[in-house]
Amino acid sequence: AAIAVSALAALAGVTATGWLGGGGLSIATMRLFHPRGLRRGGVGLERCRASVRRGNIIRCVVTNPDDPAKEYPSQALHPELFDPKGIEGWLEPGLLEALRAFRESGDPLQIDLAALPGVRLEAPGIVSFACLTQETCGKILSEARRFTESEFVQHPPNNMNRDGVVLNDIGLRPAFSMLFQRWMKGIGARLFGEDSVRAETLEGTPLETENWGGCTLTDHHTFVVRYGPDRDRRLDMHIDECDVTFNVGLIDGNDFKGGDLEFCGNYGTAGYRKYHHTYRHEVGRCVVHAGKRRHAVADVEGGERASLVMWTTSLSFRQTQEYKDKCGDFDKLLRSLPSEGVTPDPECVSMRHDRDYSKWSHLI
Repeated sequence: AAIAVSALAALAGVTATGWLGGGGLSIATMRLFHPRGLRRGGVGLERCRASVRRGNIIRCVVTNPDDPAKEYPSQALHPELFDPKGIEGWLEPGLLEALRAFRESGDPLQIDLAALPGVRLEAPGIVSFACLTQETCGKILSEARRFTESEFVQHPPNNMNRDGVVLNDIGLRPAFSMLFQRWMKGIGARLFGEDSVRAETLEGTPLETENWGGCTLTDHHTFVVRYGPDRDRRLDMHIDECDVTFNVGLIDGNDFKGGDLEFCGNYGTAGYRKYHHTYRHEVGRCVVHAGKRRHAVADVEGGERASLVMWTTSLSFRQTQEYKDKCGDFDKLLRSLPSEGVTPDPECVSMRHDRDYSKWSHLI
């Protein structure tokens, strides 16, 4: 009977619960998916129901690969990742301690940026710090790989990357929402909030950040992106569709060749195509920047590069005059870029996003 159950489940693409050997009733669960899932009235489902009527199987449950948020967690490689109660175990102990006062009060002014573990001012407006443990990074990456190899419907994380997984869509939204609300949001406020909250310096050095709605961040889009010679090889110079970006390395920079993160100026400023900084990922280290800062991923020439990205957005800030002065009506049409007055740096020219690319392509 067990063989019959397996064969039928494979044909039907359903979860089959059935009889096993020894004459006793037991539970056998199989989730073998048809590439597009079963539709009501499909041949496979009817065969399964006929087997129920014959008494070979107790019941049939359609498994829908179009709804991974509901179906995938029960098959996860690391089910503990899907429990928001375990979030504190994800974070570096030093980060938990640095954010303890903020967690207790909800006041971002209680965050001393200099207390963030390993904090560095990479360049004006770009800050990094130790965030997630290496163990957590390994689990997130292996979970993303497992989902990619599954029969669930795959959605690209954005309109620029093909290879990656939207973690919100596979059942991890509650966990990452807690990470965002309880920890990352406070850091966003201190770095990119309004004047009364935003820090001006880091250990005496000017941060040169500005208000990007960090005090009123309300939502996040969290995903894993993967690069390599046999997949997405690079990412053209661009801005993110968010207000504050948190980017955590999942693979150490020593384990892949190329793939540096290159930063240029902020969108809407005269220096938006001037080179600022090259950053190399370290496992668990988070680099934070304004979503409208132009950046790119250089060609990955060997190995695999992977990172966890959290795009955070303030809907209320996007309605303000300050935002419109910077970006225009972003939902409709970006405002015209100011005159640069100087030749762009070659690292900062975008083939996909710069209308005058042909004028400057000879620089690349």
